[in-house]
Amino acid sequence: MMSSMSWVHALQEVEKAGQAWVIATVIGTQGSAPRESSSKMIITEEHSFDTIGGGQLEYAVCQKARAMLQDASSPSHLLEHFPLAAKTNQCCGGAVSVLLEYFPEPADKITIFGMGHVATTLVNVLGNMQAKISWVDSRENLAQDHNIKGLPSNVTPFLYESMLEHIDHMSHNEIALVMTHDHALDYQLVEALLDRKDCRFIGLIGSKTKALRFKKRLVSASFSQAEIDSVHCPVGLNEITGKKPFEIAISIAGQIIQITQTKTETKKRSGLTWKEINNALSDVKESSVV
Repeated sequence: MMSSMSWVHALQEVEKAGQAWVIATVIGTQGSAPRESSSKMIITEEHSFDTIGGGQLEYAVCQKARAMLQDASSPSHLLEHFPLAAKTNQCCGGAVSVLLEYFPEPADKITIFGMGHVATTLVNVLGNMQAKISWVDSRENLAQDHNIKGLPSNVTPFLYESMLEHIDHMSHNEIALVMTHDHALDYQLVEALLDRKDCRFIGLIGSKTKALRFKKRLVSASFSQAEIDSVHCPVGLNEITGKKPFEIAISIAGQIIQITQTKTETKKRSGLTWKEINNALSDVKESSVV
């Protein structure tokens, strides 16, 4: 679906949504072309924003961009040359070179259950991370309040009748932080998260007494010792012992940063060098247009 939203505003929207996206930039033209150099558009798997000229040229660019979004082995940068008559069936009589730059969605995804004082401070700290954060609660007054107030662009609030509903919408390998107002709900969430068997980290706010009580219940529920030990309670860095909401939030944020900075296997992508880009631009000038 195409949108008339400018690429500048679209960039803010797709980053806030934590989507993968490609920016297409016209970096060279020869002869008659539908748009001038430096024209840009943003392309996601389902939408495109702004325009580099429309028609078959734009269609071909969107197809290339979506192939990059879907193929893990694609390079992070791709330069495509389009003779408008021969390659795109357009009659402008010119040629265009378009640079496609791929930006993946954030590798780190975090779900925070509960919108209390500690969580409110925490989301503002984690809002500085390159992460996609889901903030979940069932209390309508809090959810509405946080929808109205300005949140970091990587934080999306969710309201459910029961917070347990959100667990079905979580991604593989997410970091989950259980910080609700209700101990019974905390336990239900922990059980449901363990049942998924694919969380990267489960953190539970609370005291050491709460941790022992929960672990005994998890043993009775037939979870393995390894699964029980994967629940980190009290969540946060041991070195920070303060009890104030901002101190607890900073402690948890520090632990999350440690986790996300742990080296993991990531997709390797090769980009174009500036020499390769300049050579391609030379091809635009030297191309013979049919």
